[in-house]
Formats: sequence, C-alpha cells, structure tokens
Amino acid sequence: MMKIRGVLRCAVWVVFLVCCQPLSSWGGEPEKKITVTDMAGRTVVIPLRIDRIATIGPVPVINSYLFTLGAGGKIVNGLPHFALTRKWRVQTVLAPHLTGQPVLQGPSREVNMEVLLKLSPDVIITMTPWNVKAFEDRGIPILFLEWKNTSDIKANIKLLGSVLNRTPRSDAYLRYFENTINRVRQGLKDVPEKSRPKVLYFDPSTLTTPLVIADWWIEEGGGRSVTAGISRSGNVRYSHEQVLLWNPDIMIVPSQEQIKAVYRDRRLAKTGAVLNKRVYAIPVGAHPWSHRTAEQPLTVLWAAKTFFPGRFRQVSMEREVQTFYRRFFDYELSEEDTRKILTGDAG
Repeated sequence: MMKIRGVLRCAVWVVFLVCCQPLSSWGGEPEKKITVTDMAGRTVVIPLRIDRIATIGPVPVINSYLFTLGAGGKIVNGLPHFALTRKWRVQTVLAPHLTGQPVLQGPSREVNMEVLLKLSPDVIITMTPWNVKAFEDRGIPILFLEWKNTSDIKANIKLLGSVLNRTPRSDAYLRYFENTINRVRQGLKDVPEKSRPKVLYFDPSTLTTPLVIADWWIEEGGGRSVTAGISRSGNVRYSHEQVLLWNPDIMIVPSQEQIKAVYRDRRLAKTGAVLNKRVYAIPVGAHPWSHRTAEQPLTVLWAAKTFFPGRFRQVSMEREVQTFYRRFFDYELSEEDTRKILTGDAG
C-alpha cells in the first residue's frame, strides 16, 4: 500500500492522453484522460469527464467538498452506516438522491467491493489509506484528499475544482474563505490577549477534544484554546480536575444534549462557563462545523460572534449561512433549517 505523505500537492497537471480504452459507444473516439497529482503526492490517471464519483472513508466530509463545487449529483453511493442518523440529515437535504443509493460501508466501515464494482464509478475519492492496490487492480482510479491542516481544506477544493472542471467555483470559494477569515481578524485586531476568553471544545461524555482540530478555529475566532499544544494528533484526553484547572470561560460541545449534560455535572459547576451560562453546541450543517469541512469559514465567523457578540453585533449568522448555502450548495435554506444548523439541533 502506498504510504500517504502529509505534504500538500495542489498543482494539477492536465495532460491529455490517448489511452488504450474501449471506444465510446457514440463517437468512436478513445476516452480522454488527464493526469493529476493528489494530496498524497500520487500521480493518478483519471477520465477527463467525470460523471460518477464514489466517496469512501469520512464520506460526509468529502461530500461537503463536492456540494461546494455543485457536484453532489455525481455521487453514486449512499451515506455509510455511521452517518445514517438525524445528525447527518443535511447531507440528504442537499442531495436527496443519496437516500436511495447503495451503502458501501457497513458498521465495520469496510468497503463492500462487490457493490462498489457494480456502481462503476469513474473515480473514487477518499481520505483513508484503505487497500489502495485492491481498487487500482480493478482499474478504478482513486484520489486522496487530506485534512491534517487547515490549509488542506483550500487545497482539497482547489484540487477537486481542477479535476471536475469547476475552477471558477473553487476560486470563488477560496476567495470567500480568505475574505471571511480576514474580516474576522480585522474585527479582532485590537483585542489584547488577556481579554480573549479561554475556550474548551470537548465531548463531556468522554472528556476528549476530537482530533485536535478546534485549536485553529477557536484562536481565529478570538479565543484561547485551553487544549492548544497538548497533542498534535489523535484525541486529547483529560480529567475533570484538569478542566477545573483550566477553568474555561466558554465551553463548546457537539450537541444540545451535551449542553444539558454539562449543566447537570456537579463537578463542572464552578467553572466560569457554567456559572455564566456560556456553554454552546457547535453548529451542524453538511458536517459538524468543528471539523475541517467546506463550512469551516462559517465556523470562524460563528466563533467570533459567540466569543465577542458586541464586536460582531452587525453580523447575522442566519443571513451568512443562508447566503453560503445559496451560493455554494445551490440550496435555499428555510428559517427553521437555518435555526437547526446554528443551534446544532439534529432533530
């Protein structure tokens, strides 16, 4: 199995090749191919025209990138077993056809190769180094995306924009990403370090911070992540005693139910976040906003407004979300759907 390197490879070489492939049924011409370099540094030959995409691994994340590029309709598989819950309902709101598509990954998350072959995808997109050779031996090209660093979001979108011939759309997204981050930085430029709140993003049921992803958006939003620097990979684990020592001003949790759990936990009762009623659920759209998905710029804006409501009083998160979904997901959100996204309400 080819080892994935954690190096960004954003360049895409478009080289037209005349391959020894079956002639197309309508034109009698060989199928045109392009050669691309994926995020693992692998050189992959894929069809110039891609109509059928299989997504495997962290499927909701990959789907969010495809939604952003207006390519959600090309996805040929349904959501994996772990995503068949209300938490992921926006996926099927944005791409209703996913509901009736075959499921490639069951509870074990292993890929059903027989079902995959029947789907005849033009390309597989993944973020997981699963049995690459097995796919390649069957003649299915596979592209790796990455999400170790925040910049990977932009690199993923740029790569897919080139591969899917959606460069104007990917460029628009990249401009939006940078403009949103700069907008927040401008609003926070004169906030001294001591005035920035201590923030803990965590799962109160396990006392973990998932994947150490939160540090970036907490700090870009004007907070100080109390878990920053503890670990650079995997989940960060700690004790109630450690939470008390940190004494976060703000806590952010994965769901509304976990807000209730925090307030019920007497061991956390004396933390600043609980005393001042500053415990919030992370918004959940196509994916929870805490992770490196296409909605990450919205995460930073939401964090800034949550941490400093006075400084960002002119920002309407409802309007921001609705505009983003209209512009990049081609979807008009209702007021109720917008409320559910922003409150992390999966119901």
